[in-house]
Amino acid sequence: MQNLYIHIGTHKTATTWLQHYLGKNSDKLNDHGFYYPWIGRITQAQHRLGQAIFARPNPHEALDNLPLWQKFRHELAMTGYKNIVISSEEFEWVKHPELIKRFLPDVTIHTVLYLRRQDDYLESLYGQQIRDFRPRLTCTIHEYLAQRNLNFLDYSRLVARWQAASDQMTLRIFDRKLMKGGDIGHDFLDALGIGNTGGFEEPTAAVIDHKASLDLRAQEFVRQCNTLPLDEGVHNQLVDKIVRLNKIVPKSKARLLSVDERRKLMSQYESSNRKIARDYPSASPLPELFAPIADGAPTIAQSDTPDPFETLLKVNNLLQLV
Repeated sequence: MQNLYIHIGTHKTATTWLQHYLGKNSDKLNDHGFYYPWIGRITQAQHRLGQAIFARPNPHEALDNLPLWQKFRHELAMTGYKNIVISSEEFEWVKHPELIKRFLPDVTIHTVLYLRRQDDYLESLYGQQIRDFRPRLTCTIHEYLAQRNLNFLDYSRLVARWQAASDQMTLRIFDRKLMKGGDIGHDFLDALGIGNTGGFEEPTAAVIDHKASLDLRAQEFVRQCNTLPLDEGVHNQLVDKIVRLNKIVPKSKARLLSVDERRKLMSQYESSNRKIARDYPSASPLPELFAPIADGAPTIAQSDTPDPFETLLKVNNLLQLV
């Protein structure tokens, strides 16, 4: 019987870095008895497998009529490896993961899930959606909070769905202080049972730089630029330029939400976080699951009405549009 390790994210837990790490070191994984499939890959992640499930009109429908999953099952049958690893944070949005188990009844499903403290996840996701052309956010963080359904931050729902669909489930905390070796590469290999990481190389790719968090001052500038009617090409050129400049400037420790606002947000999930900590004691030594929010972090002010002409002049100075 084969073992299928499904890394499901969540988003904003260095998933892009990890997926490029797995792709770059696929031969080393082979040496340890693991196979990283090709079917469903977008760049180095099996995003299309998750998307094929949740993008359907009927999310309850079996996977038998999905050509991509049929090809994936064939790839599993053809490989000589007992252990298979796939990775995509798109699986976070799959509402009925039990369909995977039904489709692969002779495969042991082992789910690997990383959780990030909710206030950190929220601010990081907000920043990513500013940098991405779609949705190319222009709203402030407080407008974002008021407009969004934040049910996805209640991790108990995600954990319950995938626990019911898995033969085994490994839960880890996205916190360098709690990860093996202090990074997700070593920690994920440990979750697979690979203790010897010798020979594994760190990945390099432009998409990794694009996904990395910006200093909040740089991020705020991009948000203001999003109010301008820039096409996708110019937007991406601008973000790439900002990402390169961002490496030069020392990163500020400022936050978008105040300490009190972040603690209030976390209080909404205190009960479910504690339950997860009780149910998965190996995930975290902390009864609250995550480290408490420390005092003292400053906040950065966001402009409600940025001057479009001043912003355009700055963009033009960077990119020489005219």
